[in-house]
Amino acid sequence: MCVKAKTVAKLNSTEMDFWRRSARISRNDKIRNNIIKQKMNVIRSLLDDIKTKQLQWYGHVQRMEEGRLPKEVMKGSPPGRRNQGRPKLT
Repeated sequence: MCVKAKTVAKLNSTEMDFWRRSARISRNDKIRNNIIKQKMNVIRSLLDDIKTKQLQWYGHVQRMEEGRLPKEVMKGSPPGRRNQGRPKLT
């Protein structure tokens, strides 16, 4: 249920690219992101919506009956133990 830092950075930059294009503001104008968001009346970011939807799905799965596959997959862990150290290539 986590989003990697690299993915977060890409999502934020893509979202700001969208807002800049919508406002017809170039990067060369050197206007800060929060100013653009205020101008475009942005209340929530795309990342906030993704986190909200992830939490809604998690709650949905937790309320499922015990035998359902999504709940089993979320609760499950692989059996056994992993070997210690670096994986062997051959």
